[in-house]
Amino acid sequence: MELQTIFVYIVSILFLLIAYMIPKKINLSEIHATSLFATVVGLIVDTILAVKYKFYVLDKEGVQIPPLIGQIILYYVGSLIILNYFPFNRSKLRKVAYILFCSLVAVLFELICYQFKFIKYHEWNIWYSALCYPFIIIFFTLHYKFFRWLANRNL
Repeated sequence: MELQTIFVYIVSILFLLIAYMIPKKINLSEIHATSLFATVVGLIVDTILAVKYKFYVLDKEGVQIPPLIGQIILYYVGSLIILNYFPFNRSKLRKVAYILFCSLVAVLFELICYQFKFIKYHEWNIWYSALCYPFIIIFFTLHYKFFRWLANRNL
């Protein structure tokens, strides 16, 4: 088994343990709906950018099972953790700081993935990711709020 495959399995297990152990501040239906949404969006974006346009490669060319498992777990659990601690009822400054902090952590995690050769850049650059992460986090928080609105509307 190659180093990047071992890496993705170990990181996936660690993320699952963290997700299981953290105290949940949002209910299970909100967690599931938003994390599933994040996973689907992440897989679609990666399919377009990595498979179709070849801006980067996850593990090896084409669709591979280990990275696919890792993507599903990391997107699902990553969005769960980010939304679980999001300061929804705090000031805008606190929200911006949280988004920037989570973006920084995501960039650092991507750099670790790069070091373990889980991600290989072609036309992509880590700075593109750094610019995208804040918008991705905002997009998922908007989805979360939309889902809550829908759920409360149907009661």
